[in-house]
Amino acid sequence: MAETADNPHFEAAESWEPAAAEVAFIPRQPQYTGGHARRSIRIHVRDHKLRLLPVSERTLEAHYGAFVLSQARSGRVEAERRTLEVSYGRESKEATISGRPGRIYELGPDPGPDDIDGRNPAVVTWHDDEMHYMVASAELSAGTLLRIANSLYG
Repeated sequence: MAETADNPHFEAAESWEPAAAEVAFIPRQPQYTGGHARRSIRIHVRDHKLRLLPVSERTLEAHYGAFVLSQARSGRVEAERRTLEVSYGRESKEATISGRPGRIYELGPDPGPDDIDGRNPAVVTWHDDEMHYMVASAELSAGTLLRIANSLYG
């Protein structure tokens, strides 16, 4: 694992196998990616004071260019809270991702030329027991992200 040049809080993994050795869960890989190749896998390994995080507190992010997949083992209560109570956009819709409760946030409208905040990303988020998952994109529709999310389960 190597520290990423742009952010010392993350380390890069060459593939899923070494990434799995750095987290306290078995990472799920999407079977459907909408034709987007994986560009990187990053593990959140240091906190805001640059202290090394225990393996049990690490998050994995897989970047596919047009979308990112985040996975974290946060405990059942926290995973449910992140899914059902934390807002990731303007309006959410209830969703089921392979039988698991989740939320969908649609891709926001194109921002005006004076909008400094930019476009709201599409987000699909769900929990699976202790795990919290999120797929997000500033390009792809929520429907495409839902298909990617479901593909984590085969």
